[in-house]
Amino acid sequence: MTALADAIKKVATGPHLSKDLTEQEAFDVMMEILSGNADPVRAAIFFIAMRMKRETNEENLGILRACQSMTMCQSVDVDQLFIFSDPFNGFNRHCPMTAFLPAVLAACDLPTMSQGVFEMGPKFGVTHAQVLSLAGYNIEKSTAEAADAVMNNQIGWAYLDQAQASPALFALQTLRTQMIKRPSLATLEKMIMPLKAKKQTHLGIGFVHKEYPDILGWLAEAFGYNSAFIARGLEGGLVPTLREPSNNHRLLNGKLQACTLDPEEFGIEQDTRGVKTDDDVTAQRTLDEGQQALSGVKGPAYDSLVYGAAIILWHCGVMVSQREAADYVRSIIDNGKAKMHFEAGLG
Repeated sequence: MTALADAIKKVATGPHLSKDLTEQEAFDVMMEILSGNADPVRAAIFFIAMRMKRETNEENLGILRACQSMTMCQSVDVDQLFIFSDPFNGFNRHCPMTAFLPAVLAACDLPTMSQGVFEMGPKFGVTHAQVLSLAGYNIEKSTAEAADAVMNNQIGWAYLDQAQASPALFALQTLRTQMIKRPSLATLEKMIMPLKAKKQTHLGIGFVHKEYPDILGWLAEAFGYNSAFIARGLEGGLVPTLREPSNNHRLLNGKLQACTLDPEEFGIEQDTRGVKTDDDVTAQRTLDEGQQALSGVKGPAYDSLVYGAAIILWHCGVMVSQREAADYVRSIIDNGKAKMHFEAGLG
């Protein structure tokens, strides 16, 4: 009997008889699935049964540890590194300005990387990879190439695609699309740590459902992140609404705390939640909006970059004041430094 078969017997026996797995059992099952030797029907049953039972923190950690063990990882010679992942299935109601956020943060002297895939079901929305690819970025960079970019003072940022960093996990894409409903992997893959800083590695991650901050905070602490900003962001992304206060969370010193953020405290006054379009959201429209914002053109795209970058600088302790952080980001965009870092990363 395989680990997967044993696990299905435990977790797929109905609402009253299903049993939880230990962290090690969940790790073993996920390793079997990632090996490519698991029957896809059984793998799908496992993920759906776990979702219906509701995964425990220990089960999630075991699955995450397995995904991390199958990921190409590297240490980087920087004191701090900020890692974030917007939803891998993308955006379809707002242009994801976060695709430009790593370059802005890098220009503010905080090395940053994002990760994702070119497209993912069931949403198949606009992703960082689609936007950056249009801009000329090589989305097939290896982990080593991403590490080099992050450590380069003239660049300081990178996007790393799951197809390159975690090919075994990426190979489950077809199975996940056929499952229709998102498995726990949709959350856990955003927490993988392909690069690690010398001193502090920070996580940025969004949530939609109210039970997730506690889950994400526990996992980030157990997995070894030094801090985490857990955003009530647009479409589950990293940047909150520009129009009104939002209820976010921060993991600091091992403790999770609520964090209400008000755009007005950052000098932002907008009557829109984010960058919307009259037509469908596209990668080209996102690229156009982002390039204009990096050129200093004021509007929701510009404010999204200011808000997102300022929040992270403040969260990571780079800047003490929220307004000071926002004003600093504005100066970095307006003087062209953020655009220079973005363009240097495309080379």
